[in-house]
Amino acid sequence: MSITQAMYSGSSALTNYGNAMTVIGNNLANANTTAFKGSRTTFEDVLIQTVGISGTRSATQIGTGVGLSAIGQDMNQGSLNGTTNVTDLSIDGRGFFQVRGNASVGSTETAVTSSDTYYTRAGDFKKNSAGQLVTNAGLVLQGWKLGEDGSTTGQTQDIDMDVFQTSSPQATTRVEVGMNLDADTPINTATYDPDNPSTYDHATTVRVYDSLGNGHNLEVHFKKTADNTWAWHVAAPTEDLVEADQAADQSLTAVDQITTNVKAAAGTGYTAGTLVFDNLGRLSQEGSTPITFNFSGNDSTAAAQEILFDFGGALGTNGDSTNDFTKASDAVLTYGIGTEVADEGNSGVNRTVQRADDFATLSLDKNGFPTGYLESLAISQDGKIYGNYSNGDNKALYQIALVDFDNQLALEQIGANLFAETHLSGEPRLGQAQSGSLGAIKSYSLEQSNVDMSAEFVTMITVQRAFQANSRIVTVTDGMLEELISLKR
Repeated sequence: MSITQAMYSGSSALTNYGNAMTVIGNNLANANTTAFKGSRTTFEDVLIQTVGISGTRSATQIGTGVGLSAIGQDMNQGSLNGTTNVTDLSIDGRGFFQVRGNASVGSTETAVTSSDTYYTRAGDFKKNSAGQLVTNAGLVLQGWKLGEDGSTTGQTQDIDMDVFQTSSPQATTRVEVGMNLDADTPINTATYDPDNPSTYDHATTVRVYDSLGNGHNLEVHFKKTADNTWAWHVAAPTEDLVEADQAADQSLTAVDQITTNVKAAAGTGYTAGTLVFDNLGRLSQEGSTPITFNFSGNDSTAAAQEILFDFGGALGTNGDSTNDFTKASDAVLTYGIGTEVADEGNSGVNRTVQRADDFATLSLDKNGFPTGYLESLAISQDGKIYGNYSNGDNKALYQIALVDFDNQLALEQIGANLFAETHLSGEPRLGQAQSGSLGAIKSYSLEQSNVDMSAEFVTMITVQRAFQANSRIVTVTDGMLEELISLKR
């Protein structure tokens, strides 16, 4: 064969080992790039030439150089490093974040347009001026908006936190009270007057909220009427209540106003609640129905507000009517009257008791809250984004979407830590974190580059030596050609 063919073999090696060195250089350059996936160069022989047949009838073949077989991705997971930003996310396991482009990144040949969808493992997201969670290149993280019941519906969409900046107020409908009523308190025969503390024995205060989120302080008064029997009343400041069937200029006491509201809303007079205890101080009868309030802060179109005061699960044959109410819809609460039957499983001491000890408020809880403002976020391992609000409300806002592919090695790298779908990669499969083959999402952490620097330097040395050896082939072949040309002298 021609001596020049040896030179071309060496030349092909110089070209392809130069490409391999470029791959190594790119890996090392991105050793600190978030979620970078290193590449590996593989080679193949090319242009095998048969120059004869040996005596054993086997072909005599000569290779004519080296070719670049493939530059493959190493999609193994990098290590996870902790950060101090809640929207720094990493995926522990398989999967990619789905992002939608709204800005150009990379070169003009691979620019991302507003209609492009791409995939990334780099989870260093931040909120932009529009309230969206975006990558450093401005691509918007995709997910599902969650309903009130936490369910996902419809297509994925931009994760936009501005739509959840406030939490709507919720009217109080239930107050749970736990008390110790002093068993040694003498029976009080005075006529109850909310403005005269001597007509009741003990009091505690609870703050409730109307439908607009306005707060109102209610006082719960307790009066011992017989052995082991207490009456309780709820009083509110007159200025907090709307006059229902009284003249606008008529002065009303707190209890009169509540009586008016109950008459207007329920058609019955105000009735004090009753708590009855057994000889062991256990609550044996509670049986109370909701009290209706027309708070002055309510929208004029809003219905009267019912609040149920629950003192615990009563023990005995008298039952516990606070267990006998139902929620008819998200907007309407309806309550049963209460049945005179025993509630199985109640201990009578789970909240309110009567003991020979000082009066004490043991527990006080309620639903309802004022308008709240988004203070912080929390992101669970299954990809749900929770909002924590200044009013104490906490709710799931979004479900982050993860994507997997049948052949993730065939994804196309387009720069800016982005991958694009290809025909060989297969269709993207959307899902929630920790479902199917998808990994868990870790907040306050970022995936690091998976480049092994020590392995890259070893590969660099072998590529360098191969390059040097093939450069000698070119030099020696050139000398041989020079000797050949000098034969004519």
